[in-house]
This record gives sequence, C-alpha cells and structure tokens, in this order.
Amino acid sequence: MSKIAWALIAVVYVCPLSHADTPKERYVEFDYQVKLDHLPPGTAQLKIWLPIMPENDYQRIEDIEITPGYNSRLTFDETYGNKILYYAFQPPQAPLSIQISYKVRRREYSNKPAENRKVQTSPGEDPEALERFLKPDRLVTISPRARELASGITEGKMTTVAKARAIYDYVFTHVAYDKTIPGWGRGDTERVCLIRAGNCTDFHSLFISLARAGGIPAKFVMGVPLSEKDFAEIPGYHCWAEFYDEGQGWIPVDVSEAWKNKTRYEYFFGTLNQNRLEFTQGRDIILEPSQKGEPLNYFIYPYIEADGKEFKDYSVKFQFRNGVQRISKAQ
Repeated sequence: MSKIAWALIAVVYVCPLSHADTPKERYVEFDYQVKLDHLPPGTAQLKIWLPIMPENDYQRIEDIEITPGYNSRLTFDETYGNKILYYAFQPPQAPLSIQISYKVRRREYSNKPAENRKVQTSPGEDPEALERFLKPDRLVTISPRARELASGITEGKMTTVAKARAIYDYVFTHVAYDKTIPGWGRGDTERVCLIRAGNCTDFHSLFISLARAGGIPAKFVMGVPLSEKDFAEIPGYHCWAEFYDEGQGWIPVDVSEAWKNKTRYEYFFGTLNQNRLEFTQGRDIILEPSQKGEPLNYFIYPYIEADGKEFKDYSVKFQFRNGVQRISKAQ
C-alpha cells in the first residue's frame, strides 16, 4: 500500500482589502512530492500519472517548476479535461523522486444565489458536458432509492436553486462527519444512505446523486485544504461539489465544511473560502494515455503502473512553509 505522508504548503496571506464584498485571496507555494524507493525486480516499464492544478477565475498559477523535466508530457483526460503530468520510464531506475512546485494565488469563489439580486443569464455550458453531469458514476448512483429520496426532498420546489438548497439542507441534517465507521471516504452514495456518516467524499457524493436524480447537473471537485497555521500537517485531501443553474451557471457548495463549522452553514451554499486548492474534477476517471487498471474513483494521488500493473508502494508529501521562499527540493 502507498505510504501517504502529509506535510504542508507554503502560505502567505494577501493584505486584506477594505471592501467587505471583495473576495479574499491567499498566496501559496505548494510542493507535491512523490518518491519511489524501489520497484518490482525486472520492471521494464514504469508509467506515472500525476494531477496538475488547473487555472480558472479563482485560482491563478503564477509559477510551476517540474523536476525531473524529462520523460514526461502534459495530457488531458477526455471526459473532464483534467490536466495530467505523465511520465514513462523504459527501463526505470529506483530510487526515483518527482517534485512539482507551484506558486498559486487562490481567491474566494462565490456565485451565491440571492433572491434580491437580479439574476443574469449564464453564458451557457456545452449541452454534452452538462449531460455527463446528469449521469451516474460507479459509486455516485442514481438508484430508485436516490430518485425517490430526491423527489420527496424537492417536492414543491420550483427552481433549480430551491431544489439544490433543499438537497443541501437534507445532507447537512442527515449525515454526520464521522471517520470511525469502516467504508468512509469512497464516496459511495448507497452506503451514505444507509450509514448516514462519512467524510467530505461521502457528503458530496450523496449531494451529487440527489441533485442528478432531481435533474440538476452536479459535479465532484477534488483538492487539498490549506491550514491557517504557519507550520502544520494537512491530514488529507478535501473535496466539494458544484451544481448548474441555467441563470447563474455553476454554483459551489461545501456541505461537509458547513457541518464542521455550523456558523458558516449559509456561507458554504454558494461560496468557497480561499483556504483550498483545486486539482481535479469528476469520478471514474480514465487517464490519458489510458491506464491498464480500472477507472480512478477520484484523482488526487499519483497513479502508477509497473509493467501494466498498478503499483502502490510509493510515498507522497505535500510541503509548506509560511512565506514566499522556495522549499528545498525532495532529497
């Protein structure tokens, strides 16, 4: 099994701006390190796929440095457009270290529905892309149970936003953030319906299943949380969801963060704070070039194949130091 070691990410806050409605920003230096100490004897070919942070309106990559720079190329998966760093070594040599160092400016992301605000028509989304976000995934099901549940939750709600808010409220009140019960973290909607507990993956899988069952396009977004401490360890990834409204476009939600900080329950329906970095979107991901193994449930950690078989004996480390100085390269 892979040994996941988490340290943290170089962080410095941007000076606060005076206007209360101005999105908050955060500037980070982030290092994603992978290390393989050994390989199966006689390995002839090693393939490695790593997620690369995207750029968008609320996440700007100001610099990126990749080591080593050889035997690699950038690719994109065909379904979601996730950016991928792909390595192919033939023959490979161990030990092997890879480091991706970023300088990133992350903004608060808000598209908050408000009845007293004039709703402008969204620029529109490709109908084929939206269709994908109405279909089930392997674990994000649209079962008869999900359809019946969604129908009851959204009964009498006339707008997309009203339906999504009812689903958000339901997940918030019926699921507990609990990682003590085996099976958490896979994002298995049917398990969440039965157990009513899990982590962010489980919260948002249920939200997405219910939204899609109610005819609302919804997508899964994977990233990492940013601690506010100067030095700390990130305990793991973080994920959230977005749903699509024809008038306002994609609207973000983070039900699990709302559950953990109930004073921000209203905030996290339509807004994400700046204390996170986005990496990928979607479930059941087929990489590019395609892997020999099964589609990935989600994509935040490296995926590695040695001679066509999944290889999990690697370590991953995310590092930080408060400030803008460069973190030393992986040894």
